[in-house]
Amino acid sequence: MKLAKVQIENFRHIGSQEKPFVLDFTDALGRVRDFSLLVGPNTSGKTTILDAIAAALGPSLGMATLRPDFKLSPRTVVRRGALHAEVTCWLHFSSEEIAATRDIFRLAELPEKVLDAPEIKLTWTYPDPRKPSGFVSSGLFLPGLQSNIVIKTFSSATSTQVQVPSEYGFSQSDPEAGLALLHGRFVVAQLLATGRADWSWFRKVGGVFTFDQERTGLGRTISRQVWNIIHGTAEAARENEELRTVDPRTILIDMALHSLVPPISANGPLPDEFKLIQERYGRICAPRRIVGAVRDELGEFDVYFNDGENSYTYDGLSSGEKNVLLLLIRFVAERMNQSIVLIDELELNQHPLWQDKLVHLVPRMGDANQIIATTHSPYLRGAVAPEAVIDLGDLEEVEATGAE
Repeated sequence: MKLAKVQIENFRHIGSQEKPFVLDFTDALGRVRDFSLLVGPNTSGKTTILDAIAAALGPSLGMATLRPDFKLSPRTVVRRGALHAEVTCWLHFSSEEIAATRDIFRLAELPEKVLDAPEIKLTWTYPDPRKPSGFVSSGLFLPGLQSNIVIKTFSSATSTQVQVPSEYGFSQSDPEAGLALLHGRFVVAQLLATGRADWSWFRKVGGVFTFDQERTGLGRTISRQVWNIIHGTAEAARENEELRTVDPRTILIDMALHSLVPPISANGPLPDEFKLIQERYGRICAPRRIVGAVRDELGEFDVYFNDGENSYTYDGLSSGEKNVLLLLIRFVAERMNQSIVLIDELELNQHPLWQDKLVHLVPRMGDANQIIATTHSPYLRGAVAPEAVIDLGDLEEVEATGAE
């Protein structure tokens, strides 16, 4: 899934009905660029554009796409004086992704038809112009905007539907049946527990992922057995029944322990998550590298690093190293493939040399991802191809004053 163009109206201060704000992410031949860099000073609307894209696509995808501190309400989203915000996305799908989505629907025994529609036009309107309250029933829709919302699922002889509160706005597509193309990743997630699908399917169907400036949004379910190993006792596991953590150190230890047993699937070996992170971290942060998981003098697990001379634990990482790790962990752990990846302030806390490595490595993380990143760094702007840059404002003042 790729975003070819977006049109924004009345989303905060971006665009209006009379003069919509339009961004095109295609090259001269109409192909969607794998990497686009939105460049501008503070208050130029970079983060708002990413928020608009995430808010528009989230309800149709059935996955959390918004940054954690984003508040969805008419007062915070709709331009003052306007009744609704509207975001229109033109999405492209490869023939391989269409075929994979059709296959996963067949595995799930879902009757919805997956069209051969390489392009669909998705329009999201907020608030819902049809209903001020109640529920909107739209195929396999899930809000994916708040983790604590209760979703009611029901099946009939002709369809499987999920009811979505109208407070998340209203989405429609052209062609109408094209919405099924956005549901592949959600259906795979449902099938994982049944054994009909495995993790390899996430290489074939995409979603939308957002990295905010704090690099939050990290989450991973740790198996009970590995959690017991990391924390030492079954009592610790019982105290954390969901076994979900946002602690990067714990996630890295979990990955390192799983790396000792090669992962396999019906479709062949799965990538070793820990080794992928080791390799990419070493390329960006050289000569620093991840040594691996070890036990300390008290028998507790930790992750060790080396800078070429000294060894240190996760607590000894610089802020730049931690941000690189958070980026890598999410890319690998959440299986970001065939996806639209939104990254706010790509250069966050990075030395110019690391910025240069990041901007060239990030588009190569995962299979066939589209990266849309923002920056106010003049150095980063000059490090990418001119055709990948979308200027949203003049950086001369930032460059002259050193302002953030």
